[in-house]
Amino acid sequence: MEAPFLNEPLDVRGLPSLPVEAFESLDPNYLRARLIADAIFAGIVIVGAGALTLVVSLWWLPLLIGVGLLSFTALTAWLQKIEVDRIGYLVRDKDFSFRSGVISRNITTVPFARVQHVSIDRGPLARSFGLATLQLRTAGDGLTVPGMSHDVALRLKALVTARAAAVAAEEYDEQYREEHAEPYVEEYSEPHAEPPAEDVASPEEGPIVGGR
Repeated sequence: MEAPFLNEPLDVRGLPSLPVEAFESLDPNYLRARLIADAIFAGIVIVGAGALTLVVSLWWLPLLIGVGLLSFTALTAWLQKIEVDRIGYLVRDKDFSFRSGVISRNITTVPFARVQHVSIDRGPLARSFGLATLQLRTAGDGLTVPGMSHDVALRLKALVTARAAAVAAEEYDEQYREEHAEPYVEEYSEPHAEPPAEDVASPEEGPIVGGR
């Protein structure tokens, strides 16, 4: 007999939450690499503004544009510092979580059962700082975690790949057992009928002969 379908409400206040303090921060070289990229851009702006002041009659216009771009670069660097401090990742037994955002803070969790492919990307600047970007691809968008050390990214890639394969094997085994399980048949037996009692005469009454 099948069990009755139950769909009881849950108290959301008692559900477990992600431990915020357990999130791992990115490698410190990631912020250094981004600030160096900003400094390179600022140097290009200064050189370009200085060159334009020598060839245009309105010498103050390139200077004004250069100051504006430098101010924007400084603001971007400050925001990048806050952004990098907010980024983190958390690896648990059955899922991978990624935290990001400054104004709009987001936490995305991907179960290992959904992971279809894991890859590592390294650009020229990242290679020079020993950094890598870990990508978890799913049927949807997946996750992209930048700013990891190359060694950590390699170990996490191996871990996520192994966990995803193990979860997929468990789900396949469970599905196989459900599909090939023998149907449950409740055993039922007819009540055993007692044979009719024979008339037996007691010693005092004597034998029963015919009718009375």
